[in-house]
Amino acid sequence: MPATPAIVAAFLTLLAERGFVLQTPQRSRGGRAAVAKPLGRSTISRRLAAIVFAHRAAGIDPPTHQPDATRLDKAMRAIRRDKRDDPSARKRPADGDVLRDMLRTITGGDLRAYRDRALLAIGMAGAFRRSELVAITVARVSEDARGLLVRVPTSKTDQEGRGHSVAIPDGRRLEPVRHYRAWLDQAGIAHGSVFRKLTPQGRLTELAMSAQGVALIVKAAAQAAGYPPALFSGHSLRAGFLTEAGRQNANLFKMREHSRHASIDMVAEYVRDHERFRAHAGEGFL
Repeated sequence: MPATPAIVAAFLTLLAERGFVLQTPQRSRGGRAAVAKPLGRSTISRRLAAIVFAHRAAGIDPPTHQPDATRLDKAMRAIRRDKRDDPSARKRPADGDVLRDMLRTITGGDLRAYRDRALLAIGMAGAFRRSELVAITVARVSEDARGLLVRVPTSKTDQEGRGHSVAIPDGRRLEPVRHYRAWLDQAGIAHGSVFRKLTPQGRLTELAMSAQGVALIVKAAAQAAGYPPALFSGHSLRAGFLTEAGRQNANLFKMREHSRHASIDMVAEYVRDHERFRAHAGEGFL
């Protein structure tokens, strides 16, 4: 520091075009190496915000307020323009119908089946991010006559740790509460992490699942249900709740409250495509 607007603009452009790996890629046990990939515009905006914050914390003018700041501003406008959402690249949401199909494919009576059913149902019902889902502990879940209350102590949009309580209704179609209780009873979990890693032999461990593990389960369930697994990710559970809620004409503000999004515009993105055909201007004559 201080980083000049030109340097920061070059760095952010690199993130947008090729991504960036901080360390020399190391081969993991599975033989995979870290690979740089282009970052999205929201991630790049957070990188810029972090750089600005670091400068201000050090008592230095951030690059956004230096004489040549217009250069950085132009670079960010170009990134936002080039990084507009590509519908063909979006992952498919696991809405009510898709999740129902996924759950129906998991028919086994072993621990893995109980866990995966609970993970999918709770993940979608709570519109949880992957990191929030694997961080759920028994102590953060309380029973209610109408379902469950899950305490999320901190999240992507709650960096101060004020926390949120997420209500999971005792639904009769996807049955998230029943699957949750069945998993805990079958696994004998009374404390600690709810969604845990299993050994290859299917034995329970004390370790919480990883966010990547959630994505793998979603993809496997999608494939078993006859959907292309490449179209799904861990985010499909969260997107699925919002997509289905919009389809059922849920209140947009209630959707935002449930999903813990920072703005109503972010929630509206999930329902906008469906709304395009509702009360269409050409409905009466086309």
